[in-house]
Amino acid sequence: MPQLTASQLEQIVTTALPGAVVTVRDDTHKHLEHNHDVNHHGGHYLITVTWSGFANMARMARHRKVMALFQEAWQQGQIHSLSLRLKTPA
Repeated sequence: MPQLTASQLEQIVTTALPGAVVTVRDDTHKHLEHNHDVNHHGGHYLITVTWSGFANMARMARHRKVMALFQEAWQQGQIHSLSLRLKTPA
């Protein structure tokens, strides 16, 4: 199954976390040496989410919440690696 695009990942997060500010950086090109066919091995992404709903949530709880959004994509091989930066508004 083909990897997800950055805009698809952003849409998943913004749908699940209303009001979140989301940026997605596709780093797949940095990993082509060990991930030759991204259509079968998934992409590498850095996702930054700023959301007021993270207030009073432990760091691990934030990560679990966001990672759960991508469970199906992981299982289908559409994502190989996710790096997350999860924060509350200043």
